[in-house]
Amino acid sequence: MALKKKKRIDNAEILEELDYYERTPRGRKINSKFVIGFLMLIIVIAGVLFSPLFAVKEIRAEGAEHFTTTELAEMISLAHGDNLILFGKGKAEKILEQDPYIAEAKLKAQLPNTMVIQVKERKARGYVSFMGAYLYIDEEGRVLETQTTYHEALPIVTGLKFDSFLLGEVLPVENKDSLQVVLQMSQLMKKYNLLDIVVEIDVTDPKDVYANVNKVLIHLGDMKDADQKVRIMGEIMKTIPKEDRGTLDLRDLNKPIIFQYLT
Repeated sequence: MALKKKKRIDNAEILEELDYYERTPRGRKINSKFVIGFLMLIIVIAGVLFSPLFAVKEIRAEGAEHFTTTELAEMISLAHGDNLILFGKGKAEKILEQDPYIAEAKLKAQLPNTMVIQVKERKARGYVSFMGAYLYIDEEGRVLETQTTYHEALPIVTGLKFDSFLLGEVLPVENKDSLQVVLQMSQLMKKYNLLDIVVEIDVTDPKDVYANVNKVLIHLGDMKDADQKVRIMGEIMKTIPKEDRGTLDLRDLNKPIIFQYLT
């Protein structure tokens, strides 16, 4: 029987095999100069950001009428000396928009040291009498604030039916048609510059609306031809002395308009 010849493996082959299986990948060496340079850059940037160069020196408000610049700054705890770059602008905007009078808010940093507070405000367009107080409402019927008195000559509304309300939310009235009459009247009075006269509006029946100006009772009827009715009401009321009492019927504009004095 023939014997198989053993394969001869010399030392060079063994070393080559071991080198193949045991070889480990070598990582790239990190340049120490690069690390030092990067750290220095971070230190410089941090030093600039935290330096007095970006300290707030001026605070300016844009679009604000209801609030002063100081009031807006206090609402978001913004003060002179705060860091212009690092101040939490997004959080501050959300805080401002929680106020019923502020529809939108935006903070902008103007380098090197000015913070601009931009706001879009809601405007009070009428007052709703409720449990001895006045609810200030905007053009959407949203409650902006409550006061025991009113400050501007805006329509004072009676006849809306609701039991409760939430500040910053639209009045949850049962008679929504009546609320629409209020909002429409408010817009028309603004259009014809009649906000300098105090008008009381009774919208209990939205198809038979009454208004009181000074001592004059005005019968408006429904809101058909509302634009023309409000315009005529304003023109006539400017000619009637405040001490005069009477009635004015504007239900049908096709008929002669006569002011009837009350004795």
